[in-house]
Amino acid sequence: MDWKTVKKIDAHVHLVPPETLDWIDGVWKQADPTIYLELMEKYHVEKALLVPINEGATYYRDCSRTNQWLGSMADRSDGKFIAFADVLPIGGYFYDTAPYSLEQAVTEYGLKGLKLHPSNLGIPIDSLEMVPVVRKACDLHVPIMIHSYPYGGTDFSLCAPDRIHNLSRVFPDGTFIISHLGGCRWQDALEGSEYVDISTFLPELVRIYGILLANRILREFGAKRLIFATDYPQVHGVESQDIYETYCDILNQMDFTDEEIERIAFRNISEILNLPE
Repeated sequence: MDWKTVKKIDAHVHLVPPETLDWIDGVWKQADPTIYLELMEKYHVEKALLVPINEGATYYRDCSRTNQWLGSMADRSDGKFIAFADVLPIGGYFYDTAPYSLEQAVTEYGLKGLKLHPSNLGIPIDSLEMVPVVRKACDLHVPIMIHSYPYGGTDFSLCAPDRIHNLSRVFPDGTFIISHLGGCRWQDALEGSEYVDISTFLPELVRIYGILLANRILREFGAKRLIFATDYPQVHGVESQDIYETYCDILNQMDFTDEEIERIAFRNISEILNLPE
């Protein structure tokens, strides 16, 4: 199979509201639904999972308005977009408000999961503050995606894979996705049982280790845990318009079978989200 033409679901995509596009510049200017829909068609991305970043100042708004917008994007996309919910500390409170925000997003706006970015929130993923919102996600039977990658001046220790393992052990009824392969701590991510998405870190993994060792590392995770994702529009060292070209070129050099490619490209995330065949 050619990754450029195989059916795919990109399970980690960032698009922003129109009012944000009016004033931002740089790579996030490409987080325009119109631009992205053209790339979806070109690279046979049948669905995209839109995820927020738990940040209410630069690219998004208060979480209720963000979730409402994400829900409307999914509703108007003819099945092309699925969305996960945003949560933020409201008035400095997270423990009390995040479960409410999530329940509203799922029951009123139709969102299909929860995105947690501990570094942006400034809250350790395995802290007591996270317990109520994760418990709510489990009760609502929606998956939890957790950012795990170092960047900028944020504290990577808040979202390190070993801490995510702590959380998933406390909530065995939850479905957890570690984003970005755990970044430079991919070996820690490897030790768990959570799903892992290959967004943003795959090109870096190849630059560091080369294609053969990167292939072996992904194989260690196993096709049943891996989820195709890119982190569009921001992948370090790759221009937005080249993200899918880069990802497909890398994956085409790996030795996954056709059955494994289908599992990574769309079947794992389809099963997590109970999507129709």
